[in-house]
Amino acid sequence: MRRFAVLAANERDVDRLWSLTEAHLTLHGHAGVGTSRHTHRAYRRGVVELVTLWHDVNLLRPARDAGVMYVQRLRAGDREPLLEAAEPGKRGRRPKRGPLAPATIELRIAAARALYAALRWSGATEADPFRDVRTGRDATREEDVMAAKVYTEVEIIELLGHARDDDDRLVLLLGAHAGLRVSEMLALRWEHLDLEGRRLLVQAGKGGKDALVSLTPKLAAALGEAERRALVDDRRPSVVRLRSQYGVYRRLRRLCDRAEVRFRGVHALRHAAGTRLYRQTGDLGQVQDHLRHATLDMARRYARSDRRVLERSLDDWT
Repeated sequence: MRRFAVLAANERDVDRLWSLTEAHLTLHGHAGVGTSRHTHRAYRRGVVELVTLWHDVNLLRPARDAGVMYVQRLRAGDREPLLEAAEPGKRGRRPKRGPLAPATIELRIAAARALYAALRWSGATEADPFRDVRTGRDATREEDVMAAKVYTEVEIIELLGHARDDDDRLVLLLGAHAGLRVSEMLALRWEHLDLEGRRLLVQAGKGGKDALVSLTPKLAAALGEAERRALVDDRRPSVVRLRSQYGVYRRLRRLCDRAEVRFRGVHALRHAAGTRLYRQTGDLGQVQDHLRHATLDMARRYARSDRRVLERSLDDWT
């Protein structure tokens, strides 16, 4: 294993470096064999980006400040080697220009730490260049960041008005009404639906947990219509015909372009569900239950992002 790791690092062989990292995550990672496919994809992307951007760094003997300098590059948006390495015309997620968001940088650091944990495990190196690396606190207020990542109710209505088929409508409503993550949309099957009881089952969601999600009348009706059409067509097993996260991302982006709505990403639909439910009920417990957050603290962001509550509170000040 040591010889395998040394050779992979010296030849900068991304596939073999990732196979080593994946093996370590499976055997010694926090979630072990339960590590989600989403985490694996994100970590693999992080390993690829690190090796590409560190084209002049010895992976087994990085300089003392190499980890800190890497993070500074990400914060500054210095990622030209990635853009140059991207294959033109190739489908899939492409590197973005400009600085990365703090959460994305944290994910890249986590992937880099996973790589070096695997290299140390193999005996190829004792280096730990990301051990003490910190991204620093973002100066932007969390509630302002959240507000920029939420589709408004008016925007959701506008998007629904420009939907062309079942997939457009279901992606919108599964995200903005049921609060499903994109991986949960793709995993949803017809047998997971209870339209009479207005519920659906999320199987092996985040953290590998199953959960029941209540449906709005509008979403239940859209699912019923889509199911009837699927019976006539091909009775496909999956509710959403799109088969990849990038496919959902691209479909929503095109829909936003048609509706002239600012594209905020697919996960912003889930944020929209949480924000709308909190504005309607003022109950963080209901937000936590509907979005299936592990803790109430995770739902508090929707309270902080709703500035209208604060503004109403200040109206009567004299």
